[in-house]
Amino acid sequence: MSELVDPRQRASILHDLASGDEEVRRLAVELLVLLPADEALRLLAERLGDASWRVRKAAVECFASVPEDWPAADPLLGALADGENPGRRNAAVEALVRIGRRMVDALLAASDSPDVDVRKLVVDALAGIGSERSTPRLATLLDDEDANVRSAAADALAAIGGADALRALTATALRDREEPLVRFAALRGLARLEAPLTANDLASALADPLLRPVAFGALGRAADPEGLEVLLKGLESGSRATREAGIEALLRVVSRSDPEDAEALVARIRATARGAQAALDDAVLRLADADLGTRLLLAQFLGIAATPEVVLPLLRAARADEALTEVALGALASLGALAEGHIDAHWDALDGELRGQACVVLARTAGARGAARLVAALDEPDPVLRAAAASALAHRGETSAVAPLVRRLQLVTEDAEPEVEEERAALIDALVKIATAPTGASAFEAGPSLAVDLLAASFETASEPVRLAIARVLGEVGGRHHATLMALLAQDPSPAVRRAAVGALAHMPGESRSEALRLAFADESGTVRMAAAAALGAGDDPGALDALERLLCDEDAEVRAAAVRAIAESQTRIATDGAAAAPLRVRALLVAALGDRGPVAFAAVEAFEQIAPALAIDPVCEVLGHGDPEVVQSAIRCIRRHGGESDVAALIPLASHPHWAVRAGAIEALAERRVSAAMPTILRCLDGETDEFVRGSLLRALERLEEA
Repeated sequence: MSELVDPRQRASILHDLASGDEEVRRLAVELLVLLPADEALRLLAERLGDASWRVRKAAVECFASVPEDWPAADPLLGALADGENPGRRNAAVEALVRIGRRMVDALLAASDSPDVDVRKLVVDALAGIGSERSTPRLATLLDDEDANVRSAAADALAAIGGADALRALTATALRDREEPLVRFAALRGLARLEAPLTANDLASALADPLLRPVAFGALGRAADPEGLEVLLKGLESGSRATREAGIEALLRVVSRSDPEDAEALVARIRATARGAQAALDDAVLRLADADLGTRLLLAQFLGIAATPEVVLPLLRAARADEALTEVALGALASLGALAEGHIDAHWDALDGELRGQACVVLARTAGARGAARLVAALDEPDPVLRAAAASALAHRGETSAVAPLVRRLQLVTEDAEPEVEEERAALIDALVKIATAPTGASAFEAGPSLAVDLLAASFETASEPVRLAIARVLGEVGGRHHATLMALLAQDPSPAVRRAAVGALAHMPGESRSEALRLAFADESGTVRMAAAAALGAGDDPGALDALERLLCDEDAEVRAAAVRAIAESQTRIATDGAAAAPLRVRALLVAALGDRGPVAFAAVEAFEQIAPALAIDPVCEVLGHGDPEVVQSAIRCIRRHGGESDVAALIPLASHPHWAVRAGAIEALAERRVSAAMPTILRCLDGETDEFVRGSLLRALERLEEA
């Protein structure tokens, strides 16, 4: 009797194994490992045949975790011979595979069983384990008296791979008198192993209607012009399986060819496909109901065929399955003007969702008909579709769409529906992207751009979305000549418009810019004042530090934090004649910010890290006791990167900080900087640490420090 279980517990386990409740039996199975090995293994093998799959699964898991010195092979091999219970046999195979390589010798010994079913299941288990030690025996099993065993051996060799497996499979695949089932498995294995076989090698298999599709899978791996001709001819076959196998093989050849050869091959595939209308029609039908792998192949093939009748099926396929969407849309985009024309001609017959998909396609084409259709779609009743059209026009960089986009933006200024809000955002985004698209450079040359001109023409009566669009576009393409308009926008009634305008001022030099920013410092909206700070930080104004120092007294902590970040950013742009005095002043401002509230102190620590080593980080050590854990974590990162030995040593007490992230950060910093003095503290912390992540950091730190 095992020392792990007393007689009463053993009796309870055996009683529960016979329970009518599958959950009770499952729990009892998990306790069987407490019994002596022989008894536990016998009972586990019995439970492999339980009526409940959950109990069988539990038995498999227990077999997978039994000690290596337990003789698990005999009961499992015995279960393979249970001809009355297929579930038990299958579970035994799964358990053998889970245990793995230490079962190989026992399986090899059992592979000569007189029971054909056992031999077949042994082969399946060897395939699952995948050990090359089984290759010689599996090769001999290709001559087994039973065709099912030979077929399984072929599948197993393909799963294991290697030169010996390849030779054995080739001999079997080319054996004309072999059973078709076995040759089929061998050919499938050769395709999986990418064996370089030619049409001449596969002549007898290619002549067999049953084997031809799988033989196609083995073609195209070698430079074989005759094989290529066979595959092309396969597109005209009356067998669907042969055609689809030919399509897969041809696409594989295309993918492996250099660009020039691939282009020529695509042209030949297209010509052949267009001459086999019945096959093309069947491919269109199959695009709707075949398995996903086949539909992915057919979508690529139909894109190569490039006939008008494939456009709408590909569009529907893109909607039908997310995994197919990109392939189908890519195939449509490759059709260019053909896709544009067919979509445009059939637009009225498309439902709303297909029209949205069509916009995605037209975003990837470049023809005039596609652009016209997208512009027309800006007047569709559905705001979601209008937004899709605007996004597509933006993707194309369609400068001819600027006026229609502006007009549409002016028409949707008052509607508060969420869909219309999204449309407005899409329209504004489209105007910005088109204004900055490289392809549109000629339309936005020096002087007011077309987008700005059209938007500015209605400025005095424009609604908030239009004014916001003006500000965003000017932020991207505006120049000195737009300063007056931008100054007006910086005083707009809308905080969103003012914020966008102030942000855009960062790119504009001159007195008008400075005046607008001074006004923004006193804006009632904190977000506008934050934008003003960011604009100063990004600019080259020599008076920026004075203005930012004033913002450090702002009532809003987020504004003060923005001013701190802007100070750090501006240090790379300080004029040379002020460089000597600036660091002292900047240091004083940042030290004061370290004593501020969490967001401001956090920004100040990051500023020290950004400016270092030009600015010494010793003040950062003073915030290691800050009450905000995020501030402390930021200080640790700064010290880890720029601190001296004494600075990093100051992190040792933080290994026992109340916040787990602070502890982890300090421990990792100490380990990276090889602070050996931290080892006693880390060892003490390890004893009481309950957080698994921090424990992992402690263990890794000890390992690194021991190596130092």
